[in-house]
Amino acid sequence: MHRRRFMLAAASAVAVPLSGIPGCGGGSSNDTPQPVPESDVVLRLPKDMYQHVGAPTEWWWHIGTLKAGSRTFGFEINAASFAKDGFAFSQVMLTDVEKQKHYQRTTPFVPPLMFDPATWAEADVSKNWYAKLGDAENHLSGIAVVTPGSGYTSDPIVAILGGGGIGAIAIAVLDAAGGIASIVVVSPGIGYTSVPTVTIVGGGGSGATAKAFHTYIAMNSPASDPTKNMTVKALMLDTATSTQVKFDLQFSQQGRPFFVWGTGVNPEGGGGTLQTSNYYFSLTRMQASGSIEIDGEKHTVSGVTWMDHEYGAFGSTANPVKWFLQDMQLDNGVCISNYATIDQGLPELNKTSASHATVQDGSGATWFVESTVTPIGRTWKSPETGITYFMQFRIDIPSFNASLLVNTLLDSQEFLVGTGGVYEGVAAATGSFQYRPVTGTAWNEQAL
Repeated sequence: MHRRRFMLAAASAVAVPLSGIPGCGGGSSNDTPQPVPESDVVLRLPKDMYQHVGAPTEWWWHIGTLKAGSRTFGFEINAASFAKDGFAFSQVMLTDVEKQKHYQRTTPFVPPLMFDPATWAEADVSKNWYAKLGDAENHLSGIAVVTPGSGYTSDPIVAILGGGGIGAIAIAVLDAAGGIASIVVVSPGIGYTSVPTVTIVGGGGSGATAKAFHTYIAMNSPASDPTKNMTVKALMLDTATSTQVKFDLQFSQQGRPFFVWGTGVNPEGGGGTLQTSNYYFSLTRMQASGSIEIDGEKHTVSGVTWMDHEYGAFGSTANPVKWFLQDMQLDNGVCISNYATIDQGLPELNKTSASHATVQDGSGATWFVESTVTPIGRTWKSPETGITYFMQFRIDIPSFNASLLVNTLLDSQEFLVGTGGVYEGVAAATGSFQYRPVTGTAWNEQAL
C-alpha cells in the first residue's frame, strides 16, 4: 500500500568517498562527491506539485515529528490515488510518544461518487492547489465491519439509517467462510450531519454488525507558491478504539525541494512517461504549526516536518514492490532519505543490505549515493498481522563518512491494510556525519 512509497529498485550511483560537504564542516569543496547538477533535475515546481491527470498512481503525504512543549507526536496524513486499480485511499495516523498510544485508519474511496480521479486534486497550475478525500461536511465516509457474522450465501443489504442525510449506498463483500469481509461505500449520499447507523439485512446469514465512520483529508495551498502557506485538515476515527483525532495544520517549505534520486525520477524507469517512470520529490523543511485534537483534548503543536509527492508507474498487483526506508532531518542541516528494496528474501536482523541514499545539505546541494542498512536491536511482532518489523536500523554512507542509528520511538505503529499491514513510524536519529556527532528526527517505513 502507501504508501505509500512503493519504490522501484534504483540503479547504482557511485560517489567517491571523500570528506567534506559544503555548509556542514570538515574538508574542502574539492574533497566532496559531486552533487547532482541542477540541469539533471527532471521535475519543476510549481507545475509538478499539481495533479498529473492520467498517472497510474499519485499521492501527497505529510509525515514527521510535532512538539507540544516537551510532548512528542508522530503523524502521517496521506491522500493517494491508485487510478490504475480503480480506487483511492487515505491513511491517517498519530503516535503519542509520551502516552505510548498509536491511532490509525486506512480508508478506501471508490469512483465515481466517492472519488473522481480527474478532479480529486487540482491539475490547473493557474488555480490554487488542493488534494481532497472525504467530505468535512458530510459525515459518512466509510463503514467498518465490527463482526463478520456467518452463513451468508448471497450479498446482504446494507441499510444506512438516520444521520440526517439521504442517498447513501453501500455493498457488502463476503469472505470464503460466508461472513462479511468488508463493506464498500459506493455513494456517501448528502446531508449527513451526524454518523448514521448501519444494519445488515438478508443474505441468508446472521450475526454481522457494522459501524459507519467519518474521515477526511483536505490539503490546500495558493497557486503563487503551493509549497508555502499550505493548510492541511484531517479527521480520523481510530480503527481499534474509535478515538477521534483531528488535525488543523499549516506548513511552509524553507529552501530547495528535495528531489529523490537526485533528479526526481527513478533511474530504473523507462520511456520517460507517466505510464513507465516513477517521479518523486519531497519538501523536507516544512515549518509546521497548528493543532491536533485527541478525543477532545487539544494540543498546540509545531515542528519541522516532511512532505512527499510521488506519482507515475508503480509496479503491479502481481509483482508488488517491498521496501524499507529511513528518512532523517539532522541538526547539521542535512536531510537524508535512505531505502532498500527487497528483491530476494526478507531482511534479517544484523544482516547488512545494500541501499541507496539521497542526501541534501542546508544549501540545497543534493547527492544520490550508495549506502548500506542493517536492522539491529529490537524487533516488534504485530498482534494483528503477525508481521515482524525492525525497530532499529544502522545506516552507513561511506561517501560522507556517516554512520547513523534510526531508533523507533514506539513499537506499535502499523497501518492495517486489508489482511496485511505496512509500518509507518516516528523515530529519532543519532550518530555521526563527516565524523561529527549529529542528532535529528527520523521516520521508519517498512513494507515487508
